[in-house]
Amino acid sequence: MKITSYVELTPAQEKTIEALEIVTVRASLDLPTVVATIHTFQVQEVKLTIDADGVITNVEVRDECL
Repeated sequence: MKITSYVELTPAQEKTIEALEIVTVRASLDLPTVVATIHTFQVQEVKLTIDADGVITNVEVRDECL
């Protein structure tokens, strides 16, 4: 992934953006839709539901329990 930033980023912002490079993709219950999951260093989970046309149809962000 290539990331272009036009502003200076804080270390925390850089780590969060770097987390976007590691994505886990699984099938969803509504095939051929998939769910892409990203885990940030702040222990957050971002789930993107993507349909067969590449359209993001849902975004879910939640804090993970430790």
